[in-house]
Amino acid sequence: MIGYRVRRWTSCERLDDIMAMVHAAFEGFTPPSGALKETSADLAKRQRDGFVLVVMENDEFIGSVFCAVKDDSLYLTRMATRPDHWGDGVGRAMLRAAEDEARRMGLPKLSLHVRKNLPGNRDYFARVGFVVTGEGQEKGRTPFDVMEKAL
Repeated sequence: MIGYRVRRWTSCERLDDIMAMVHAAFEGFTPPSGALKETSADLAKRQRDGFVLVVMENDEFIGSVFCAVKDDSLYLTRMATRPDHWGDGVGRAMLRAAEDEARRMGLPKLSLHVRKNLPGNRDYFARVGFVVTGEGQEKGRTPFDVMEKAL
């Protein structure tokens, strides 16, 4: 595993580049992910409502995760790694950074949703310490498992 530096992206610049990386990571999901409909304006809103962690290699975005305080946890969504970096440790680096952020904020856990039709994603998060704590479904969307990791 390569050590990656993860940082908050607070700039309103290059949001299109981040979204292009997110779209590349989410294309090919069946049914298609709602992430593919999101724009840089959606990302700007996420920055206002929470924060975005990114991983860069040279000047290119290779990973990102959107974070927001939700109830008593740091909620993670749209965690994405550029496909040519899958398996390189980018996701684990982002999760470690999110854990550090949550601890700084005094939050006792991380939480996220994983679509039920993506068992590989659920298995990935289980391997890094998340457990299924519930399930849900939003109108018109695929059912999901709620997963949490105590810190």
